Amino acid sequence: MVAGEYVRGEFWSPWPQGEPLVNPDANDPKRVFGSAKWIWPTAQGYDLVNCFVQARRSFRVSSLPKRSVIRVTADSRYKLFVNGRFVCRGPARGFQLHWPYDEVDIAPNLKRGANVIAVLVHNLGIGNFHYISEDAGGVILFGRAGAVDLSTGPLWRLRRAPGYVRHMTRLSQEMGFEEIFDARLDDGGWILPSYDDSSWKNPVPTAAGAMPWHAVEPRGIPMLRQEILAPLSVVAQCSGPSPDNFREATNITANYLAEKRPWRRPSISFKRLKSGLSLEVPATGPGRFRAYVLDFGREVVGTIGLVVAGASGGEIVDVQASETVTGLAPDVADPSVDCKVAMAGRLTLRKGTTRHEQFEIWGTRYLALVVRDARRHVRVSVYLRTALYPLEVRAAFKSSDAMLDDVYRICVRAQQCCMIDAYVDCPWREQAQWWGDARVQAANTFHLSADARLLARGIRQIAAQQTPNGLTYGLTPTTSHHCILPDYTLTWIMTIWDYYRQTGDVSLIREEVPRMLRALSYFEGITAENGLLPYDDRYWLFLDWADVFKDGYPAIYNVLYFWALETAAALLRLVGMSRQSARLAKLAAASREAVMKNLFDHKRLRFFGGLTWKNRPVVHDCAHSYALAILSGLCPRYDGAFVDRVLVPLVKGPVPLFAASADGALERLPREPSPFFMYYVFEALKRCGRKAEVVDCIRRWYGRFVEEGFTTTPEMWGMLKGRWSACHAWSAHPLVHLLNILLGVTQDSVGWRRVRFEPFFGDLDFAEGAVATPLGVVESSWRRDGPCIKVELSLPARVSALVRLPGITKTVRDGRHSWIVRP
Repeated sequence: MVAGEYVRGEFWSPWPQGEPLVNPDANDPKRVFGSAKWIWPTAQGYDLVNCFVQARRSFRVSSLPKRSVIRVTADSRYKLFVNGRFVCRGPARGFQLHWPYDEVDIAPNLKRGANVIAVLVHNLGIGNFHYISEDAGGVILFGRAGAVDLSTGPLWRLRRAPGYVRHMTRLSQEMGFEEIFDARLDDGGWILPSYDDSSWKNPVPTAAGAMPWHAVEPRGIPMLRQEILAPLSVVAQCSGPSPDNFREATNITANYLAEKRPWRRPSISFKRLKSGLSLEVPATGPGRFRAYVLDFGREVVGTIGLVVAGASGGEIVDVQASETVTGLAPDVADPSVDCKVAMAGRLTLRKGTTRHEQFEIWGTRYLALVVRDARRHVRVSVYLRTALYPLEVRAAFKSSDAMLDDVYRICVRAQQCCMIDAYVDCPWREQAQWWGDARVQAANTFHLSADARLLARGIRQIAAQQTPNGLTYGLTPTTSHHCILPDYTLTWIMTIWDYYRQTGDVSLIREEVPRMLRALSYFEGITAENGLLPYDDRYWLFLDWADVFKDGYPAIYNVLYFWALETAAALLRLVGMSRQSARLAKLAAASREAVMKNLFDHKRLRFFGGLTWKNRPVVHDCAHSYALAILSGLCPRYDGAFVDRVLVPLVKGPVPLFAASADGALERLPREPSPFFMYYVFEALKRCGRKAEVVDCIRRWYGRFVEEGFTTTPEMWGMLKGRWSACHAWSAHPLVHLLNILLGVTQDSVGWRRVRFEPFFGDLDFAEGAVATPLGVVESSWRRDGPCIKVELSLPARVSALVRLPGITKTVRDGRHSWIVRP
């Protein structure tokens, strides 16, 4: 058997599961970290849950170096300070077997004389939706400041960070913990050179390369963007009594909901500075609170910071996040339902001035600030330090339709907010690298910036966590074993094609062939005698948040499988694996035959929802199968009928809505596609030339989000506020369709060396903007002038365009071009 070959149910690969191809210089811990050790204040495997550790190294420099690059990482994550200044946070999410590290130049923060480098490390001690606990904690750093060796080892000092209350409720069932910090217990100043750490512990060392951190890998993506944002305004205030046991609360959100809050318009004055929004909060009196709702003006992602002056000591400041408000009240759901969201934190003040910035990244727009037990007035300053992927947006869109412009705007903002150290479903309750979401987000990113790094990193991370039978997890890294989605495994295969088509790079295909074939062996192994994939109740068959058939032999699932087989066959052809490619093509043909024989009504030209376990057709019509059939090329002769009979009536209809009970509980999902799956519906309609219908649907359906005041695209139609995400980039794909249709710029070859230019004029007066490609920006504009339209196109070097305008069909190359046409 050769590497990467499989037969039914068997697979062999030369690479251990989860281990990347090794680059000795970048992956060998001894080469990366030299003599540095992993350090921790105690032996490994003891008392790690929600554990905070402070580590520092004092040193002196006589002359300032021009560069001082260090390599640093920690498990679970760290914040790095030099001479009291925050430098960065990291690492990017990953697997301990090949743990990510960061490279940072600290030279701008050094000074002559006494210096200190300080690290705050947080170990979750549990697994969640983006971390796998290996029951080990540590920090390791290698580098020099001039002649001084800064490597972690015996000259460092550590302690468990005082002040943190560790036994807290989770922020959600997918994330870490609420943060309670008592500043009275922390002596402060530990990040400053003058601090005396003589009472701290000597480190307990672990050699670089020891388990669980057998190998390391470069971060592979840029460090997160760090900007200080201040709330724009105060939109509400109230006051009242705190619950009797508020100081003992371990669930700050539950404590928040236990209080009556007669919100009213604000009368408090505030100042908005670059460093934050500043409030003069009057005394509350014992056992009482004053609360204020702060508005950042749009969805923001980062860590909340507080600076509070004038305290007597012992006052409490709570913060509660909310993406939306109803009237003046933040939409905060009961933390015992749904995803058990408790996005809140608490700071107990020391006497005088307290400065504190939380560790957890939040996604929010509104912040309820609650001051308790203040015996005198205090001055509170609130800010957010962003923690976002530094997306360079090079695309642009503007038109004569203000609604379409607003839809484009909230789509771009949603995409920006859902890029942290990975494509995340939402920055609010999960921050999970769901791979169905990631495929749509990658398309968004390609058009906005042409950046493929997050996609490539995510493809590798999905591949690194497979079940013994080859399925990938729906999100990674994770300990959520209930989140294995066979349909997302198929999507993962297709994202390898997406990456290749965007970049022209075949190396990732070669790298992932063994895991791809291993995954496909699962599907071949469960294929039934009727040639169809059955529902496997060991796993979660997601398909979409929609009321579609997911039992027996589902049609959507089987059409998706056909598409993935066709895609995998094409990928293997690209890397010269012709025999394996032909085998997959044969499986694809068998899948096509089984779908058309068992799941399609040839008389009515309709798909069944699927077959029951007794092979009886389920009359359960939905748009999903038709969109996937068109995009996969399942039965091209029927594409026109699918569009006219199913897809066009869908998009011409009203916005789908949830069916909810009087108390707001979800009773039924709509059968129509979610905002996420409309990506595939719109792609199918574009392929069949139905551009007007796509634009009209975007204007009405996604325009509804604009009308409802969202600054980003929400997760679902008719969203249940406080319970579904108000920022979900799987809904942000209208930006792709507007650029393709109204600017007329569509990728037409691998690597964007050729584009199609065919702007749709519709009922607009003008449209203008740009689309990013790996070779540069394509600029497009058109404007009506009486009976004519002036059209302009600018192409970067090495890019050609197939131009299709009224009366004109030609190919042009780099440079500026213009035409006058009569539509």
